[in-house]
Amino acid sequence: MSLSSQSKSTQPKSTQSKISSHKITNPLCIAVDWGTTNLRAYLLDQQGQISDQRESEQGILHVQPNEYEKVLTQFIGDWFAEGLPVLMAGMVGSRTGWQEVPYQNCPVHLDHLAQHLEWLKTDLPGPVAIVPGLQGRGVSGCNDIMRGEETQLLGVLDWLQEQGLDENPLCCLPGTHCKWVRIEAGQVNQFSTTFSGELFSQINRDSSLVRGLPNSDKLDVEAFKLGLKTSQQPGGLLHHLFSCRSNYINNELAAEQVRDYLSGIVIGHDVQEMLAVVLPSELEEKMPTQKIYLVGSKHLADRYAHAFVMAGLEYEFMDAGEACVRGLKRLAAQN
Repeated sequence: MSLSSQSKSTQPKSTQSKISSHKITNPLCIAVDWGTTNLRAYLLDQQGQISDQRESEQGILHVQPNEYEKVLTQFIGDWFAEGLPVLMAGMVGSRTGWQEVPYQNCPVHLDHLAQHLEWLKTDLPGPVAIVPGLQGRGVSGCNDIMRGEETQLLGVLDWLQEQGLDENPLCCLPGTHCKWVRIEAGQVNQFSTTFSGELFSQINRDSSLVRGLPNSDKLDVEAFKLGLKTSQQPGGLLHHLFSCRSNYINNELAAEQVRDYLSGIVIGHDVQEMLAVVLPSELEEKMPTQKIYLVGSKHLADRYAHAFVMAGLEYEFMDAGEACVRGLKRLAAQN
């Protein structure tokens, strides 16, 4: 598994882990990423490489409170072995998951999460644990929480140390709720969450700004970049959002461009406003030197990459699944 390098490029690529063709006799662990909408599992060998993997749409939204053990057994029961640990990360440890696992308070050394795994009582042949999330204060001083991303951050740290690179990265983890995190000497002191993904999703689905306009799976780069540029103008987010409708009515945007323009506005504000806090000196001097570590899905990371390039920043991309597997592998190696 490797982090794919991107330097002022707008097309992030992820190097996917290859599935081993041989059957391993002494696996390290079963790594499970159990989120709100998806369930992903990986059988790892002693080197942390993926021997087998599976994915389903049985996220916690689709599992009854007393059915988690049954669902997991049906999903990967043939992987189970006496003493083989199952390590799980994500919303499976939330209040609506298998078992609520208390957050760890920042500052937290990521490797110390291994000491705070929540070991479950089950009838499975091997030990089963959930990784705790983190809580702290964001840049505003308000409470902030994460669950699942802490394991991805550990995966980034694992890759950096493997490569002998900087262990104080600034990470952006776009998603429904985007996380901005600085890792300092292996420790998370503070992180901040933005509502960007869910905000776009809600507006894009229900708002009069886009009602009746076509959808497309292909990014209109020109429209998206125009949205990024609009986000840099005076007036603020609420003013800029309305321009989605008014620019379309006045024929400055084609119907098929409006949704990507909207995306550019939301992501532009997210990136611009957070970087102004976490990288103020570099941006003021117009000579940013910080590289951003971008962890997420390629589809969404591609959009954030455009915003970073526009800000003159270099970045590295890691697929969120790969980061999670690396993090769980690292935790398993400590137990």
